[in-house]
Amino acid sequence: MPFVRRYKDLSTNLDGLYTDIVRELQQEKDLEIVKETNGVINDVRFRSVTAIRATVPRAVTGTLREVSVTVAGDPDDWLLELHTGAWFGNMVLPGAGGFLIAGPVGTAAAAGTTTVLAVTYGRKLKNRIKELVKRHSGKKYTEEKVETFIS
Repeated sequence: MPFVRRYKDLSTNLDGLYTDIVRELQQEKDLEIVKETNGVINDVRFRSVTAIRATVPRAVTGTLREVSVTVAGDPDDWLLELHTGAWFGNMVLPGAGGFLIAGPVGTAAAAGTTTVLAVTYGRKLKNRIKELVKRHSGKKYTEEKVETFIS
């Protein structure tokens, strides 16, 4: 589930924010950071981190599979992109993962939980990042300075 938020006029310390986001992902025992990227595209600086589920057995039950967070821009105009993915989350029928693994009984158990944990973790991480943005911003955080894009 991709989530993009634009922050304007906050004078945010993006390096400090990114470091704290990485630290937040490292504190999650079920996640392992596998890739960090730092660069410039079209004169816009970006930092990106990807963490994947460290254990496979729970992954096949429809739980969180990976998390990617990207911070791009300058302190007064920047984007945060957050993506959480779930095992079997891209299948048409909820619970199809349970059916493939455990048959009809697994489908009943998995229906409705295919993406719940990924969504729950994404919501928790969004709220935590909001607190980190407030901490690392030199100006007062207000909702007028934030624009959210959800697809």
